[in-house]
Amino acid sequence: MRVLLVTPFSPLLRLRWMPLGLPFMAARLRQGGHSADIFDRFAIQARVGSGMEAADAAMLSRMARFQPDLIGLSTVSPAIYDTVHCAALIRKAGFRGAIWAGGYHATGLPELTLQKIPELDGVVAGEGEEVLAHLADGTDPSALPGVWRRDGSKIHAPKIPQAQIATLDDLPLPAFDLMDMDFYTTRNDVTLRRFNVRASTLITSRGCHFRCRFCAESLTYGRGVRSHSAPYVLAWVQKLVADYGVNGLHFHDNDFLADEERVREICAVLQRLGLHRKLRWGIQARADRLTPDLARLLRRSGCVLVEIGVEVGSQEELDCLRKGTTVDKSLQAVRVCRRAGLDVHAYMLQRIEDETIEGLDQRLAWLKRADPTSFQWTDLSIYPGTPLYAEKGNDFFTRTPWTEEAIRGYYSADHLSNLPLETRRAWMKKYFIPFERRHWWRHAIGRYPLRTLASTARSKAVRRMKRLVAGEAGKISQKPNLN
Repeated sequence: MRVLLVTPFSPLLRLRWMPLGLPFMAARLRQGGHSADIFDRFAIQARVGSGMEAADAAMLSRMARFQPDLIGLSTVSPAIYDTVHCAALIRKAGFRGAIWAGGYHATGLPELTLQKIPELDGVVAGEGEEVLAHLADGTDPSALPGVWRRDGSKIHAPKIPQAQIATLDDLPLPAFDLMDMDFYTTRNDVTLRRFNVRASTLITSRGCHFRCRFCAESLTYGRGVRSHSAPYVLAWVQKLVADYGVNGLHFHDNDFLADEERVREICAVLQRLGLHRKLRWGIQARADRLTPDLARLLRRSGCVLVEIGVEVGSQEELDCLRKGTTVDKSLQAVRVCRRAGLDVHAYMLQRIEDETIEGLDQRLAWLKRADPTSFQWTDLSIYPGTPLYAEKGNDFFTRTPWTEEAIRGYYSADHLSNLPLETRRAWMKKYFIPFERRHWWRHAIGRYPLRTLASTARSKAVRRMKRLVAGEAGKISQKPNLN
């Protein structure tokens, strides 16, 4: 069977984090003797421009050339309107084969996804590699785990609950040849924050031991953590280095340090092969897993960046998010990493439940005290399938058409905090923006060439003026574009 996999369109072209789910599925399809192709509506913008019309034309052209028998659509909630658009466009173009959807959004709302997107034949909830391969083999969908299917006007729930892949090493390496690797590995300082390298992203483990109220990780991958072995990871790294010339890596594992023995084995092999001198790499990790010894090992092995989900500045707020750690442990983790010579990026949230000015003050005080190398201050999003959506989502996706205007409006709105917009803007302008500006320059000087700093200063000034003119001083970007 010939299977075409499609990622959704996104306006965030500056990010170069590869959507690795589809390359894994394509590789598994090939392993089963099927033909696979990927149309990446995110990366295609780099080739045809940022307009959706150009991406649509390119997708239809790819369909005409590849002639798929089955099309799989990847879904994410903030861009679900593009999945709606693609399904309708594909059917309008005369495609008569099966269209299936998977991913976080479809897993969180499987029955509703079939109701809202009538062009779909079914939804795969959970991990898709094995299920999609069996669908391509012609297996009866009712005999597969996590499969919701349409039969005329009826929607049938799975007879078998969604299942996990027991041994991740059974999966072949992702089908990188189907991705736009020139786009994803072009030298930039975004993939591996603030390091100007040819970098690629990897996800070498799945799942999480925790269940934060706002996180959808356990929704698709289930509870607990499953990992690729160290030899598998090293084969993956060596392929990226040999075939695509990367000199940077970003491990997007939700909790890279969950298995310390595996981490130590990976570090040992990187050092033995001399890759610690050729590669700079970064990880995402829980603060409570970082020890001085482990931080030093990471640095000796070529790691230069650790990203930590700090989220908030008070223990009360952190407990409300069910993070399962403490504010003090986050502070200690930053200090441990900095002493070991590692950059630290702190993820911080705003617009959280019952937020007050005092809470903003506490977050800013934490940043001043901890002094991470960089930080990201973003709105808390409410994703279907998470505990937070069940408690606070107000059935938005059930009540509302999945149009671009509605979806983008939902993800830009403040659903949880107690702060009026003007109060937030005034606080940001008086306290946060001046701090963010000083912090960025203090950590940028000495890292970037003077020419780059001058160009950044001009672009930051222009963007700030546009925000002020538009009355949007509260919507700020923590990471300037240095490309």
